[in-house]
This record gives sequence, C-alpha cells and structure tokens, in this order.
Amino acid sequence: MFILKNVTKSYENRPIINDLSLQFTEDKHCIFGPNGCGKSTLLMLMSGLESLSSGHITFNDQTVSSKNVKYKIGVSSDKILFPEFLTPLQLLTFHCTQYHCQFPDDLIQNLDFTPQLSTPVGQLSLGNLKKTSLLLALCHQPLSLLLDEPTTGLDNKSKHWLVDYLSDYNGQIIVASHEKIFISNLTYKQINLIELNQ
Repeated sequence: MFILKNVTKSYENRPIINDLSLQFTEDKHCIFGPNGCGKSTLLMLMSGLESLSSGHITFNDQTVSSKNVKYKIGVSSDKILFPEFLTPLQLLTFHCTQYHCQFPDDLIQNLDFTPQLSTPVGQLSLGNLKKTSLLLALCHQPLSLLLDEPTTGLDNKSKHWLVDYLSDYNGQIIVASHEKIFISNLTYKQINLIELNQ
C-alpha cells in the first residue's frame, strides 16, 4: 500500500503537487486530470525516481527511496529516458539480471516486439519506446505497477492486449491516464487529481 502524507513537489518555487495526502488501498486505481495537473510527477515521486520537496511517501511502511521497495515496483513513464545507443534487448537483459527474473519472451511476443529488440533506442518510434518501457516495468512481475499513459502510442492490438493483461494482473496497478479505456473502467478506483491537489 502506498501512503502519501503532506506531499509537495515544486519546480522553481512553483508547486506541482501541493500538500497532498492520499492512500492507495485498492488493487486498481486510475489517476486522471487535465494535462499539467501533476499526474506524471506524482507517479515519479511514488516510484522514488524524483525527490520530494516536502512530505513522505511509503510503500508497505517503507520509504519509496529504499532499494528494497524499488524491487517491488514496476514503472513505465515517458519521463524515464533510456540511453539511445542501447537496444531493448540489452536493456531487458540487464534488467532481468538485476531483478533475477526470466527474460519476458511471452510479453515480447504478445506485444509483437521481437523485430525491434535489436534496434537502438534512439531509432525506435514512440509506440516502440512505450513497449520497451512497459516490458521493463512488467517483466519482474512487481507487487505494484505505476503506469503513466500506458496505451499512448500503442497500436490497437497491443492496446487491447495490455488492458486485458492488466485486468488479470496479480498485484496493484496505479495508472495515470486520460483514456476512456481506463477512466470509464469500473474496476479502477478513479482519482481526480485536480480536485485533490488544490
């Protein structure tokens, strides 16, 4: 469970997240709101990949910046930049070594990603960058998935496969999205960030 207490994140003295307290107790959540309201920033803070200006975030009573927590979370976000000279195959191989998990052959096949495995990241399309990010988030089967606009850029086949895959996922899922496929999905608890973050 994620617990946020009085979380603030400011850039150049401008608060993006302002004194936010929130608990993520359900299996599935969808964070929605207009562009610029802080959805992506919130997920990056919860993943421990961005530092807080003030406040605290814990996952199962441990701070999200701890190494132990990082192994229990999977993150997919366009804010995470990969080295352009590396290939998805190299990134996934390194990730699987670090997380002691199997190479995600089934996930790669379901996303029709095999032809792109050896293409340098700098040459990938937006959709294939998204698939790379999703594969890295999913392959170690974390306790919690933090997914920022996970269907943006995906082809329809991959989009529908992902939504079906997430519906049966054995863990917590927190999605930030403006897509009806999530914000109209009754299995996701809806969180309107613009109402909470005032």
